[in-house]
Parts: sequence; C-alpha cells; structure tokens
Amino acid sequence: MLSFSLPTFVKLCHLDPHQLLNEIDKKLNSTGPGHSFHWSLRKAIYAHIDGAAEQEIDGILNTPTKDAERKYNRAAYEKFKSRFGNNRSLEKIEDTESHLVREHGIEIRVEPWFSTIEKGQLHLHVVWANASPDLIQRNANIGCLVISEAFATTRFGNSRYCIMDLTKPKRFTDKTVSSRTQLALENTCASIARCAQQV
Repeated sequence: MLSFSLPTFVKLCHLDPHQLLNEIDKKLNSTGPGHSFHWSLRKAIYAHIDGAAEQEIDGILNTPTKDAERKYNRAAYEKFKSRFGNNRSLEKIEDTESHLVREHGIEIRVEPWFSTIEKGQLHLHVVWANASPDLIQRNANIGCLVISEAFATTRFGNSRYCIMDLTKPKRFTDKTVSSRTQLALENTCASIARCAQQV
C-alpha cells in the first residue's frame, strides 16, 4: 500500500501526469525517509501554544542548519502568529488518523497540528507550509474531505476540518467540499495507482 502524508498527497493533486509519474517514481525508489523541512515550524507553534517565551521560540526557529529553511519556517511562523497569536483556545493536536482508499492501495495519513474554538465550533487544522505549488481551492477541498473521512468517527467527529495555508496566510475549510470533491479524490488516487504500476 502506498502511504502519503496529507500535505504530500495534496501536493500530488496539483501535478500534471508527467510530474506525477516522476514524484511516484522518486517515492518508490527512494533510499531514505527524507528530511522533514517543517519540523522547526511545528516545534515553534507548539512552544507558542505551551506559552514559551519568544526567545525560546526564536532559538527553535534558528536551529536548522540551512539558511533557506530557517527563513522559510520563520516567515510561516510569523503568519501563524498574526492569525492565531491572541487565540486563547489554541490546543496542540497529536492524534494521527488515516484515510484508506483500498481500491487503489493508498493510505493518506492525517496529522493536524492544532485546534481552535471559534463561535463554539472546534476547528481542526492541518498545516500547509509549502511554497510550491500554490495551494488552490479545488485541491484544498480534497484535503479537507480526507481530514473529515479520517476523523469522522473520532473525538473530533463534529469539528470543522481545515487546511491552514501559512504561506499567505489563508484558511480553507470543509464548507466548500461537494460531491465533485469526492470524484476528484477518486480520480487522483486512480492516477497515482496507475503511475505506481508504470515505474
């Protein structure tokens, strides 16, 4: 079974057939787990939620050895802080669930980073922090649908499911998910499965 994190899966939704084939080839023939580019961003957000001093958060964001990684994650953190910095309902989420698309042999792992309560409604947030591709509504809808499928029978079953794009910042929610979104999800999974058979 092919396994993807939700941000990686949503990224695949943006690719044309040639690009998709290349990405699946890289995944299937990779020799290592790869580097988690956004680990310092997540750690900084969690430190903020825990009430850490800005000096400590600054140290976390300065930890990566590559300058591009430090700058990028700092910019994303500042956008998080501008949107949620004064939200007292912020809570860390460390639950992971999966949505299985068995007919195509695909598992999509969903790891929300945090939740908020807004107008009495719990909002569960998966973070998108990729500079490229630019997250578009259609593919954000697919991501929100996957979150809802993964968490429907959990303690977060009555939540508003969100993808928080920290490159803008902009929040996408499951309000715009439709029957066409389900079809788009199925088509993407079928395309990934075909590519896996070709590499």
